[in-house]
Amino acid sequence: MPPLSLATIQSAPVTTTDQVFEALYSAIVSFELPPGTKVSEIDIARQMDVSRQPVRDAFFRLSKLGFLMIRPQRATLITKISVQAVQEAAFIRMALELACVTEAIKRLDDDAMARIDDVIDQQRAAVEAKDGSAFHTWDDRFHHTICEIGGRAHVWTLIREYKAHVDRVRYLSLPFSLDIAFNEHLGIRDAFAARDDDMARQLMRAHLERILRIMDQIREENVEFFEDSAA
Repeated sequence: MPPLSLATIQSAPVTTTDQVFEALYSAIVSFELPPGTKVSEIDIARQMDVSRQPVRDAFFRLSKLGFLMIRPQRATLITKISVQAVQEAAFIRMALELACVTEAIKRLDDDAMARIDDVIDQQRAAVEAKDGSAFHTWDDRFHHTICEIGGRAHVWTLIREYKAHVDRVRYLSLPFSLDIAFNEHLGIRDAFAARDDDMARQLMRAHLERILRIMDQIREENVEFFEDSAA
C-alpha cells in the first residue's frame, strides 16, 4: 500500500476525520489503493500520524459510499467497481447537474463567465501536459463552479457523494479521453457564453452520459477492478 499523508489533500477540510477521508477517497479514486487492497485502521493511522478514531470514522463514511467492505474479524477491503452502482450514480448526478445548469444560466454574468474560463485554462494546461490527475481535479472544479454560479453550491456536496462510483470509472478512462472530455467542456462553455440553456443542457447530458457509453470498453480493459457480473 502506498504511503498516505495529510499533505496530499488539496483543500484542507475542517476536521481530522475529514482530512483522512479526503486522502483515502483520493487514493481510492486514483487507484493508488486499487480494488481488493487490504487496509487497516492501525496502518492508516500510523502512516497519517493520527489517532485511530478519525480513521475509524473515515472508514465508516467510505463504507457508506460503497468504497470499503468492513468485515468483523476479517480484513477491510477496497471494493471492486459495481456497474449497477455506477449506472445509478450517473442517473442521480444527471438530474442534479442539469438542474444546476439552468440555474447557472439564469445567474450568469461576466464575472461568472470569467470563473468558468479560468477553469478551462487550467484544464487546457493539464491536457497539454497529459496530466490525468490534474485534469480530474479541474474536471470536478468545472462542474462544481457551475453549481456555485447557479447558487446551488450545496448541491455539489450531494453530487460528489453520489458520483463516487463514477469517479473511479472516469479515472480509468483518462488515458484515452482527456481531449474528448476537454472538448466537451469547451462546448458547454460556449453554450454558457451564448446564454443558451437548451444547448448547455443538451451538451451536459451528452457529456455525463459518455461514461456509460464507454463502460464496456473500460471494463474489458480493467476486468480485475470490476465485480463479476454474475455476482
